[in-house]
Amino acid sequence: MKTMRKIFAIGLAILAAVACRPSGGKDLQTETVNYEDSLAHADLSIKVELPVAGQGAAADRIRASLVDVMDGQLSHIGSYEEERLFPAYEGSTDKTDLLLEYYRGKALESIGKQAQEDYDERVASIEENDGLTEDQRKEILDEMPGWEYEFNLLKDRETDKYVVFLSQDYVYLGGAHGGVTGRGGLTFDKKDGVLVDKMLDPASLDAIQPLLRKGLTKYFSDEDMEITQEELDNYLFLETGVVPFPAWTPYPSEEGLVFTYQQYEIAAYAAGMPEFTVPYADILPYLTPEAKALLDLD
Repeated sequence: MKTMRKIFAIGLAILAAVACRPSGGKDLQTETVNYEDSLAHADLSIKVELPVAGQGAAADRIRASLVDVMDGQLSHIGSYEEERLFPAYEGSTDKTDLLLEYYRGKALESIGKQAQEDYDERVASIEENDGLTEDQRKEILDEMPGWEYEFNLLKDRETDKYVVFLSQDYVYLGGAHGGVTGRGGLTFDKKDGVLVDKMLDPASLDAIQPLLRKGLTKYFSDEDMEITQEELDNYLFLETGVVPFPAWTPYPSEEGLVFTYQQYEIAAYAAGMPEFTVPYADILPYLTPEAKALLDLD
């Protein structure tokens, strides 16, 4: 995705919707929860899809892993340190309504408190600025932005052997622009519920360079004109000229393995989040044995 989409519209009411989403056959049964909350200077949106509890050991393990992702993201809103902003939920995670109500409440309280403190500091700074006229001061105060956080954790793809959830959040803390955070694509083995976080052979980085550059070239090129490798290097921030593996683990789609680089990871903020798909036939030699087995490739 080359540009970030607009965050949710501000709402005063709490919207909650919980629904089972059966897909038939042996598909994972899931339930989706959607909350939107607003305070004076902060907006919070939570959209999370979890496997229904009690489907079996594998499904419960996937659910537990996704709850850990939710806990890790929501307990660190606006925090650049390892310190948590509130403790993890201690009740039974089988009760989705109670689980989500806890994280909604704690996350809203946390972001609201931080946003209010930030607002008060900005107001004080503006009021102390002798270089502003009263009209300028009023205009700045009237247009002062609040904080926004959108948490998204939704199922993206499922086969008989694996299921992929996408963790991509949007955060805006009142600065020049917002940003995308999260864990990216999370691929689980449906047999045992284990998260597969090693798709690529670490030793294949040099060999895979042509594929990474091909994907990035397509991302940065216009529909009617392909950029040169020299132009690509001008877009990228590479000290050694070697394109790294993305921090987010690539995940499987119908067409191939999806690579996503986060903002600032290899390029400027204006470049968005470089993303491309490498066909399975091309990526096959560089997959780990576990990935090949999971994807039914050999």
